[in-house]
Amino acid sequence: MSLSWVPESKMKKKLSNKKMSLNLENGNSEIIPKDELKLIITNSDKRANKEKYNRKKGITKLEKRIKSGHLTKSSINNRGYNKFLKLDGQINVNFDLQKIEEDKKWDGLKWYPSNVKLNKNQTVEDYQHLWQIEKAIRIAKTDLKICPLYHRLQRRIEAHICIFFYKVYTELER
Repeated sequence: MSLSWVPESKMKKKLSNKKMSLNLENGNSEIIPKDELKLIITNSDKRANKEKYNRKKGITKLEKRIKSGHLTKSSINNRGYNKFLKLDGQINVNFDLQKIEEDKKWDGLKWYPSNVKLNKNQTVEDYQHLWQIEKAIRIAKTDLKICPLYHRLQRRIEAHICIFFYKVYTELER
């Protein structure tokens, strides 16, 4: 399965008009065909509340840094919630309220690029369980000291997985 990864900022620019016409309710999803890929967009109230909470928390931290004088022009980058900051003149740092409002429109939306022939619910469910695979790889890299290799041939991928499970089995047996 090969997927084309697109940064969130670029995806938001490409989907801004389409997203506004979707009007997805909680738990609903929509498929947008995109070249050889399909883009599955889902909406979740739980995710929207989490994003709203995280944004509020990040803005509060930035406000504290601005008031204390620890946030200066030289320490600003475009990472995290710094994207909501606007520089006025040489030393004034303020919030760009328009950017905050634009960001609120995307609360709850998540998109999944896919080129597999699964239905949209199966694809979304597979992506939501991806954290378990990533956790297993982290454990393999740290505790078991197994480095993941990148293979392109099916038989090599299967051989690598067999070696990995053999290593896990011997560790459990020990």
